Parts: sequence; C-alpha cells; structure tokens
Amino acid sequence: EPLNVSPSARGAAVGTTCLYFAIDGPAPLPCPILYLNGDGPGLVNNCCFPSTVSPSYAPAGMSLASVSIVGVPDMTDEELEVAVRDELETWFGGSATGGAGASGAQPVSEWRHLRTYRIPFAQPNQITPTDLYRPVSLGKGLYVCGDHRSPATYDGAMLSGRLAAEAVIAAL
Repeated sequence: EPLNVSPSARGAAVGTTCLYFAIDGPAPLPCPILYLNGDGPGLVNNCCFPSTVSPSYAPAGMSLASVSIVGVPDMTDEELEVAVRDELETWFGGSATGGAGASGAQPVSEWRHLRTYRIPFAQPNQITPTDLYRPVSLGKGLYVCGDHRSPATYDGAMLSGRLAAEAVIAAL
C-alpha cells in the first residue's frame, strides 16, 4: 500500500488550546508582536493582540486577545479561563495602571472571554529523531504533502507543497 511507504511521524500528535478575549479599549501593550512565555512554567505559551496588526480584527474601540497553550489541558473551559487570566495578569498587570500593561488598558480580569478551541491534533509528532524531509512521491502516481512531511511550520508545509508540485510537474 503506497501510504505505508513513507508514513507520517510516529507517536502522538501535538495539541493546542486557543482562547480568545475581547478587550474594551486598547491592548495592554501597543506592539504588534507575539508575546512568549520566557519563564517556562505556566500554561500560556504565547499571547498576541491581532487587532494591533489589523484594527479590522476587532470592532472600533476594542481589541482582540489571542492566547495559545501547548497541549489540551485536562480542565473545564471555566477552570482554564481562570488559570489563563491569573497567568496573564502577571504578564500584563491586574489593573489598568499596574504591571506591564499600558495606562488606560482594561484589566485582564475584565476581558470578555469569547471562545476556547481545543485542537488535539494541531501538529504532527516531532520528537527526535525524525525525518523532517520525507519524500513526496509514494509511487504509482501518488503524491503527498503537508506539515507532517517536513518541519511542522507554515514554511515546512509550503515547502512540502512546492516539492510535491515540482515532483508532479517533473513526472508529466
């Protein structure tokens, strides 16, 4: 069977959990960057404010917060929301003038939770050793591409797609 010639990485997939919040007013910090957890412990892996990149991501006068967690925690959505808020208060301050948050920014405790998404198979397993550049041709005219064939990044998925397209064109 062609799909067994070069299977995806073995092992459990990597999940992610994403939480979204509406903020009345500006984001705690005005920079359009991805804020990373540099301390190590904690649930939150990163946080960003997409509306600082494009204001159309939130209604006028509001901001959108996007929070990502590696894995799918064994907690209810309510428990997870509380834990994430507690952690983000250490990042951005618990009051409009406290912590690292911008003066006048809405406290994290007042952000309105919009939705939580639990994505158990967000990325393929990447535990080393792994073959980051699997062949795109499986034989018998069957080609495959995706982030499970290369580094599990946007660039890896695009590279895999390009390599598959080039292999198909070369075979014509």
